[in-house]
Amino acid sequence: MTTPEADSEDFGVRSEVSRAKNNNAFFYSAAEKHFHQPREKVKRLSTGSKHFNDLLSGGLEIGEISQFYGGPYTGKTHLCHLLCVTLPCRYRAIYIDTKGTFCEEKIRGIVEANRSKWKNILTRIQLAQPKDAKEQELIIEEACSSVKSDSNSKITLLIVDSMMFHYEAEYPGLSDLVARAHRLNIYMHNLRILGLTSKIAVVITNESTSNPRHEEVDDPRPFGGKIISHISTYIIHLKGTSRGTMLLDLFGSLAKVRRIHSKDNNTYPRSTSIG
Repeated sequence: MTTPEADSEDFGVRSEVSRAKNNNAFFYSAAEKHFHQPREKVKRLSTGSKHFNDLLSGGLEIGEISQFYGGPYTGKTHLCHLLCVTLPCRYRAIYIDTKGTFCEEKIRGIVEANRSKWKNILTRIQLAQPKDAKEQELIIEEACSSVKSDSNSKITLLIVDSMMFHYEAEYPGLSDLVARAHRLNIYMHNLRILGLTSKIAVVITNESTSNPRHEEVDDPRPFGGKIISHISTYIIHLKGTSRGTMLLDLFGSLAKVRRIHSKDNNTYPRSTSIG
C-alpha cells in the first residue's frame, strides 16, 4: 500500500507497461498530461497576407479545419491557390479539386509576381479531381491512408475545393438530407482526425446559402448545415467588394471565443480585407 506522499510524488503517472497490465490503455492520469507532456506551441502556416494572418491569429492552424465559404467569384479558389504558393518549400500539399477549377496559370501568375519558379510549386502539389461524391470519398480515404502510413510524409496542407459541390448535385431533395448528412459526417470526421494525428492544416471551401427565416437580413450561412460547421474550427466568410478587394469575416470558431475574452479586443480583427 502506497502512502499519500508517494502518490503525490508520482502524481499518478504510470508507465506504458503498467497501463497494459491494468488494461487501461485508453486512460492516463490528468497529471501526466499536465506535468509530463510538454504543451506544444500552436503551429501555423502563412496565408501570404499579413491581414489574413492577423485575422487567424497568425495563419492557418495546423491540425485544424478551416472553412472558407461565400458566394460565386468571392475568391475562395484563388485563396486555395495562394496557400499552395506560400507553403514553405520543404512541405507538400494535397489539392482535391471537385469543381475542376485548379489552374496552373493561376499558380504561375501568383508565383511570378513573387519572382519564384512556378514549376517547382506545381511539383509540390498532389492534385486529384473527383468526378462525383463517391470518387471524392475514395480520394479522401486514400489521402488519409497514404499520409498515415508514411511516417516521413511532407504533406502539411490538404485542400478540398469544394467540399459540397458533388453532394449538392447528387443529394438535392429533402428526402436525401439524411443520407447526405451521414456521408458528410463520416468524411468530415476523417479529415478532422487526419489533421489532428498527422499535423496537417485542412482547408475546405463551401458555398453560402441564405437563412429562410431571415430573408430580410443579409445572413448567409455555409451550405450543408451544421454537419460541416460544427467540425470546422475556423469559419471564414468571403465577400467581394466593388474595389476588387476581398473582405473576410471570421466567426463561429474557438479563436473568436479567445479574442472576445482577451483584454484588448482590438489585438486581432474579426474582419479584414485583402487585395
